[in-house]
Order: sequence, then structure tokens, then C-alpha cells
Amino acid sequence: MTKYTVLCDFDGTISEKDVTDTLLSQFGNEKCALLEQQWLDGIIGSRECMCQQIANMQASRAELDSVLAQIRIDPAFGTFIDLVQDAHLNVHIVSDGLDYAIQSILKRYNIDFLPVFANRLLHDQQQGWKLDFPYANEHCRKASGNCKCRHRSQLIGFQKIFYVGDGTSDFCVADKVDLVFAKDKLIDFCQQKGIKHYPIKDFNDVVAILPDLIKVPAENYCSSPA
Repeated sequence: MTKYTVLCDFDGTISEKDVTDTLLSQFGNEKCALLEQQWLDGIIGSRECMCQQIANMQASRAELDSVLAQIRIDPAFGTFIDLVQDAHLNVHIVSDGLDYAIQSILKRYNIDFLPVFANRLLHDQQQGWKLDFPYANEHCRKASGNCKCRHRSQLIGFQKIFYVGDGTSDFCVADKVDLVFAKDKLIDFCQQKGIKHYPIKDFNDVVAILPDLIKVPAENYCSSPA
């Protein structure tokens, strides 16, 4: 059995830009910004926010695809995938973003074989879009569309579970894994909460650190690179 699993966020972690924000800036209306502020203020959860934002997005599939074709991923992510495949590690993408967008981008880089757990983006065959939430959890304390803690709880029997993320949607799951590779806001959160983590800039840092981690016991992990 594979002993290790790596859970990866997508937007701003694998992708260089937040894909949902990019699409909403191109095709959303003024209501999208108001909904975003309500989410930031804690008035609504991320699931309700995204559901309404996507409903206010108008674009044909061709228009959507043209924007997705311009979104790049971390140049080192391919090297990371080579490493984990050689080491027989599992990699799951867990995102509170859009499955269609993620799969479209990964396909362009020939890495669409990775399991993707994200919100389901549905098209009405005209200009409208809506979301379905196959991985929602009514008990999710963040009211996320995709409950990352639920994914973590379903991974039973693995020796270690690592997480790579960057932002707010990663906060809940960060203290439920063995080690976090943290970018941006997630670094500050892990520091404040005393969560074991390595601050990273990109997947080059993960590639440099990971080989040693899978050879050493958990008590040898540190909160930042030596």
C-alpha cells in the first residue's frame, strides 16, 4: 500500500492565478464583488458566495475556454508530479474552485490523470452557468462548497498525509494533516496556530524538501526549513 498521500489545493497553489477570480473578473457583474465582500465579512459561507457569483457570470463555453487557455500553472508542478510518481505517493487535488476549469488547465499540461475533487461547474448551453456541490458537508464550519476536512477524514490507513495550500479555504484542514507546505496567507495561519509547516514559494521548494520527509519519523519534522 502507498504510505503517503499529498493533498493539493489548486487556485493560487498549482495555478499561478486564482482561476475563479479570473473568470469572475472577466464575465461576472457588479453583484460578484458585493458577494465577495459578504463572504469576507462572514455574512455568507463560501458555498453560497460562489453559487451566487457563478449564477451572475455570463459567458459562452468558447469564451470561458479562451480565458482558461491563458492560465498557467507553477512551472515546477510537473517536476513535483514526476517525484511523487517515482516515490509511489498518491496526489489528490482538493479545491473549493471549479472542476471544469481545473481539468481543462491540467489537460493542457498533460496531467489530467490526477484525481480532482472540486465544485462541479455546469453550463446551460447558452451564456449561463451554475454550480453543483458533490463534496459539500452540512457540518462544515466554513460552509464550503468542497469540505476539505471531509476528504482528509476519508483517508484511512496512510502513514502520513501532507497538504499543499495557500489561502483561506485551506485553514480548516491544516491542523488535520501531518505536515503543511504553506504559501501566502496559509503561512501566517500556521504560524499563529502552531501548525507544523514548511513555508514555500512554489513547488520547487516542495521538491527540495519532500524526499527527506518521507524517510524520517514525524518527530523530526520542523516548522520551517533548517
